[in-house]
Amino acid sequence: MSGQILLFLVVAALADIAGAILFLLRKRWDDEALRALVATGAGFMLAVAFVEMLPEALEQVPNAGVWAIAGFLLVHLAEHVLTPHFHYGHETHAGLGSHVSVAATLGLTVHSLIDGVAIVVAAQTSTHLGLLVFAAMVWHKVPGGFTLASIVSATGGSRRAAFIAASILGAASLVGGLIYLLIQSDRWIGPALALSCGSLIYVAATDLLPEVNKKRTVLAPLAVIFGAGLYYITHLLAGH
Repeated sequence: MSGQILLFLVVAALADIAGAILFLLRKRWDDEALRALVATGAGFMLAVAFVEMLPEALEQVPNAGVWAIAGFLLVHLAEHVLTPHFHYGHETHAGLGSHVSVAATLGLTVHSLIDGVAIVVAAQTSTHLGLLVFAAMVWHKVPGGFTLASIVSATGGSRRAAFIAASILGAASLVGGLIYLLIQSDRWIGPALALSCGSLIYVAATDLLPEVNKKRTVLAPLAVIFGAGLYYITHLLAGH
């Protein structure tokens, strides 16, 4: 395993923990600032998925679309069947049962395992794609850790419990990446890339954008466009 892949996995895992720390530093964050962060991440992730990951997957396997929709549905299952009370952002419903935080941790952990696979398969496809997918993962793992810490807090969990939950989330992406490295073969690179692409599209389109659209403001849509533009800048820098 290259040092670069290991570095990507470790930093991505730390991004979940960083999100939890951001939540724990303050009891309340400005909703507009959080919405702008989420919107930027959504734009960046959609650009990476559609412009980089999907075309690359289609070059490698003709049925990449099937694997992509499988990844899309797998994350849907993890987030909204295993985790019935879930949305990105600051949890405001106090008094939720403790089972909600357990379900949220379980659902997001399954999702995080796929994140780890995405980072590894992208980095093995090319350094350029690896950097872009890694950046996309960090963009949504910070709000992911923030969200999970918020849910644990809303269910009456301690600050320590919120931190541990986010740490589990981060560790899952590391484990997912390492597991893929152990069982990988060249024939799985295309399907794994497409599966990861579907996962990324789901998070951006059905988790992040609905949070952005909850309130009509000019800043949030502009932030989505800025996120897509940020992808292009990162694309140019990665090319060099």
